[in-house]
Amino acid sequence: MNNALGYPDPVWTLFRQLPRAGRLDAAADVQTAVACSAAQGARLQLQVRRDRDGVMRDACFQALGCPYVIATGAWLAQWLIGRRPADLSDEVVATLRAALEIPEDRAHCWLMAQDVLRALKPDVSP
Repeated sequence: MNNALGYPDPVWTLFRQLPRAGRLDAAADVQTAVACSAAQGARLQLQVRRDRDGVMRDACFQALGCPYVIATGAWLAQWLIGRRPADLSDEVVATLRAALEIPEDRAHCWLMAQDVLRALKPDVSP
């Protein structure tokens, strides 16, 4: 498949390879987070399986949208493996944006990433 529209190489690679695409088997230890961009018709779903200490041991994604949305899901699902809840800060989104070279006109991609990461972070309120 030719990259005729000139997506950045990291985006195009993830879009073509689709690492960690799919769903985890439903179980009590699987958490699902979903974010949508109605204006762009995009949807991003991440699922994680944690161990007893909260460390994410498995992750996968499903995405509907442009190659940036799909690459965002793939990047996050790979990045989440081995991470702890404390690692799920908004700073991850800046790392993702830089790694995938997401332009400002595709802000919905990184905003959806931010939303799913926040949804995966355990509620620490009293």
